[in-house]
Amino acid sequence: EMDLALATTVGHVVPVVSREKPRDRNQLVLTDRVYEHGHLRALLGSVFAAANGVRFKSDNAVLNLCLLSLMLDFGLYDEHAGLLNLPWLQQLQRGDKRQLQVAVANMILEFDKKNTADAVTRTKLEQLIWEASHKFLVNKGFPTHSRQNELLGQLNCDPAYAQHLLLCKVNMSLCQINKSVEVDYYKVRCNGEFRTVIPRSFSHTTGEYLEEITRRYAFSEQEGVITYGALRLFDLRPMQPEIDLYRVRLDSATAVQSMVKCIEIKNALRAVDSERQYLVFIADNALLIDVADGGGVSIRINEIAVEMSTTFFNRAVSFVPCFKYSDSEDVILFASRNIHYLVDSGGQFATDYYGMKHELIECIKSEEVFIDLNDEHVFKSLKLSELLTESKTVLYFPDYLLQVPSRQELVNLLDLAIHVRNLSLFILVFLYLRRCSVQLDFIAKENDVVKIAGPWKEAILYTLNKAANEHYDSLFQPNFFDLNRHERLPLRDFIEVLCQNFCRYQRQTDDGQYQIVPTEKQKAFLARILCAEECFHFSEVGSGKTKVILPLLCQAFLS
Repeated sequence: EMDLALATTVGHVVPVVSREKPRDRNQLVLTDRVYEHGHLRALLGSVFAAANGVRFKSDNAVLNLCLLSLMLDFGLYDEHAGLLNLPWLQQLQRGDKRQLQVAVANMILEFDKKNTADAVTRTKLEQLIWEASHKFLVNKGFPTHSRQNELLGQLNCDPAYAQHLLLCKVNMSLCQINKSVEVDYYKVRCNGEFRTVIPRSFSHTTGEYLEEITRRYAFSEQEGVITYGALRLFDLRPMQPEIDLYRVRLDSATAVQSMVKCIEIKNALRAVDSERQYLVFIADNALLIDVADGGGVSIRINEIAVEMSTTFFNRAVSFVPCFKYSDSEDVILFASRNIHYLVDSGGQFATDYYGMKHELIECIKSEEVFIDLNDEHVFKSLKLSELLTESKTVLYFPDYLLQVPSRQELVNLLDLAIHVRNLSLFILVFLYLRRCSVQLDFIAKENDVVKIAGPWKEAILYTLNKAANEHYDSLFQPNFFDLNRHERLPLRDFIEVLCQNFCRYQRQTDDGQYQIVPTEKQKAFLARILCAEECFHFSEVGSGKTKVILPLLCQAFLS
């Protein structure tokens, strides 16, 4: 009987001749250095060198993965990786084994996702490879009911397992080479496809943010540099590039002061060519910030010049930090968790005096409507903090009336009002939100802990019609149009009131006039609709029906 063994647990086999007396059997152990590492490396090196740098014609993935595994195990990858005919390998940087490990691990993960109900798992394959590398498996004397033999039978049933097995083997080799079971990397989308970037210093928060913005915005890669438009952001040519995010502080350009001293915007991208140029993404808008030598800052939103400002809107809203257009008095309110407002914490704005916390948004609940898998409407109570996103709201000079296209913007503006500690803006937005919500409620006390107190509790009670406040009535009535006061006016005069209210929501032109003013023909058409005895059908195009007639009808019937 003959057994074949390769290596032992102690790392070497000693040639020996022995005799077993009870069975009168001789045992002969022969060793040969034909499997010695250096000898095999020389053989493989000569084979690869004979190709003279010409890539292999065969595109068989199994064959190329076998050769890749041999190159990694015998230290020939850096010199001969260009010979392999693997498309995904050609896209990686030459010699970067950490990036290679990320690519291989992702392919293994994709295979596992497609075969979740399969008995062949990555863990089983790695155990089989580990045992086979220390003990040469032969059929003779091998248990047919063992786990290894069962796994081998499953692998032989499907040719797709051959490539998966070799990827696991390559991944195990790379783990030993890189001395890391998992390589930290960023996943960014450039030129319409994702690529992996292994940075010098890794951050999970940075990685999640980069993946999110590269999905939403059009980034490109030119000559190894990630760009957005004409702005060069990240240089990927080094083996491990520096990829960092920054904070940008903006001070108000006006002399007006409020409780907000300045704002800080995090997750800013800095240009490669200049340390004074930053790019910020907020609510599908790109903010380009240039810092001058004297400390001045110029800001452009989608190529339109703006400036940081603290603007007095009206008696109801008071002062609010915002971005003002350089060529007009119109302003932009950005609501985002990436913007941090540095608020004066002394005097009347102290947390203890003001009776509020920044977690106030978590104490307000809303009944939300969802459609389940059976196409039925269901209601679920959620905290407003769970509904927060990013938004951009434009307010027009001189009236600065709040107008938003969606309820989501109201939720975001409510959080903004809390962070800048503007109680009047909080009430105004809450009044709008109440009118477009199924039900709103708040948690004033929980487990003997007071959550909401002081003016904020009074404001919530007033907004939900649970308490009266004459002072608030006088402040906020000018921001709403009560058409009941004009119910006895003649029809023509009533339509004039509707048109005057409509104009207050419009942007002013350079000559001081409102941008859209209803014409006499449109006023007559509106009067005809209001007095029609039957349903009146009209097209959605032409004669300003969408921009003028429909808003006037909504004001008449929904105010």
